[in-house]
Amino acid sequence: MHIFKPIKQIRASSEVGQQLKNAILDGEYKAGDKLPSERELIELFQVSRTVVREAIKSLEAGGLVEIRQGATGGAFVKHLTFERLSDACQDLFLMGKLSLPELCQARMLIEPQVARMAAKNCTPEQAKALQEANSHESDSLAYPETVILRSQVHYLLAEMSGNRFLEAIVKSLLVLLSNQTTKFQPPTDEIHPLGLHDVIVEAVIAKDGAKAEAEMFAHLEDFNRRLIEIERKYMDKRA
Repeated sequence: MHIFKPIKQIRASSEVGQQLKNAILDGEYKAGDKLPSERELIELFQVSRTVVREAIKSLEAGGLVEIRQGATGGAFVKHLTFERLSDACQDLFLMGKLSLPELCQARMLIEPQVARMAAKNCTPEQAKALQEANSHESDSLAYPETVILRSQVHYLLAEMSGNRFLEAIVKSLLVLLSNQTTKFQPPTDEIHPLGLHDVIVEAVIAKDGAKAEAEMFAHLEDFNRRLIEIERKYMDKRA
């Protein structure tokens, strides 16, 4: 029994691609699975080799599959990660339809709740990972390593929230923020002084959700204030 139907429409490659995409999103093919071979897809869909290849290329362009060469190669389903959401939002930045203040506002609305949820879910292993990430925030002050190091606590809290959609949103916001602020390259301790995550980490490990939420809100307020000032200085230099 096959889950695909023969294609008779003129834009056959789009229809083939959509059916394959639906099969992936419905879980028929999971991350790491190999799609049917080119020959099998030709037979299943009753279309030409060109149509199948165009359909697979569209899936690759959309980040759903990766093409591997060789005897054991083919089209393999990729892990669906937050990078796809970040890429889409990055395009909005480039088109001028998304601004830095809007990004910061979104963080203020979402991350305090994520911190509260992380506190509720915190396990001993996660507590150790948080402490480890927090202790290594000054291992490098060079860009972009310093940005990555001082974002790790936020990434971990997003994972600890237990909500994969919120996790993807938070991680996407962090990537977007990094992309937009790297051009400023301010001194790390000016935009994000060491130790700002200490009280948040302590509250999460203590499973104090209310305090974790409040401390995250205060942290983001302070960070956003610093970011605005740094952006102003950057614009003044360019003027």
